[in-house]
Amino acid sequence: MDRNFQFCALFSLMIFAISGCNQEEVTPGRRFTNLEEEVDFIADQYLKVGLMIGIIDNQQVKHVLSYGSKSLDTEEPPDANTVFDIGSTTKTFTATLLVDRYLTGNFTDDTVSHYLPSDQVTLPAWNGEEITFIEVATHTSGLPRTPHEYGSTFPRPPGFDERNPYSLYTTEDVYEYLTHYCQLKFKPGTWWAYSNTGYGLLGHIIGLVDNSSYETVLSRDIFQALGMTNSSLFLTEDQIKNFAQGYDTHLNETPFYTANDIFQGAGFIKSSLKDLFIYLEANMGLQNTSLRNAMDLAHEPQMHQGSMGDQGLAWYILELDDGQTVIYSGGDTNGHSTYLGFNKSNSTGVIILSNYAMHGSQLTMGAEVMQAIIQY
Repeated sequence: MDRNFQFCALFSLMIFAISGCNQEEVTPGRRFTNLEEEVDFIADQYLKVGLMIGIIDNQQVKHVLSYGSKSLDTEEPPDANTVFDIGSTTKTFTATLLVDRYLTGNFTDDTVSHYLPSDQVTLPAWNGEEITFIEVATHTSGLPRTPHEYGSTFPRPPGFDERNPYSLYTTEDVYEYLTHYCQLKFKPGTWWAYSNTGYGLLGHIIGLVDNSSYETVLSRDIFQALGMTNSSLFLTEDQIKNFAQGYDTHLNETPFYTANDIFQGAGFIKSSLKDLFIYLEANMGLQNTSLRNAMDLAHEPQMHQGSMGDQGLAWYILELDDGQTVIYSGGDTNGHSTYLGFNKSNSTGVIILSNYAMHGSQLTMGAEVMQAIIQY
């Protein structure tokens, strides 16, 4: 999942890469004859194990580019059906479902606590001021990033593993944390602090309101509705056969991320380039879907972040010098990284999937590929 400090630093680099450079400045002294040649050059700067890059160019032609291998134990390259952890890009799915529920009248109260079982959990408030859905969805709720963040006194679940840190938390654990240990970092709506706890709650509540689970709603209303047949929260036997083994920054193998219901909405989808092309096209308005209104609303800026651009609902929005807008999301786990970005005005988009933990540098890479597209 995205790391806040690195994210802030790299966001500034992304703005420079997209809006302040021409081709010669991005790649000094180099000229390329076509888009794929330039993307090959960019990919080479970041490749550690394997990369899949998907592009929708200015003519809405799809490009599928594969680099490296699915693991360090094989030379087999990843392909469009290879499965990756997409980390916090999951949050864009959660935000879409949240807005869709709002548009269909499933939410009649804007306070998060209204939809939690009051006999089991008490959500922290600020001088009686309760957290709202919009605050959670824009990371302005004040909820801590995780129950196990530095300084937290909440006991970690027995067997806690930093390589897969959310896997052992139960709903009861997080309810206990929220009721007796959790304190808001600031008055809701007055500041910004990235929170996986918050997005986990959103996914959990989406399941509660449906009288099912986040997994059920996600599978039914997005994966099945869009035809994303190679996407899930838990790896199937077929997915395992074409899964890209993840590696940390020291090139050690890492387990894929798992979570119980309470954290699933924050960052645990497994997907492939083929499926993410479908999702990207739906968000760009290139595919007819009943989720179109929800997706469009999730792209709307909700608050300004200064040099960081604007915060939408899970998505981030950059307005370029020429007035165009890039909407994007990034995701990190301990062994995988993801970037999704698109420009609605010229219907271009980029997907990056890595089985090496890039921890934010995929945002800069995505910006460079987005910049390369407009040259051709």
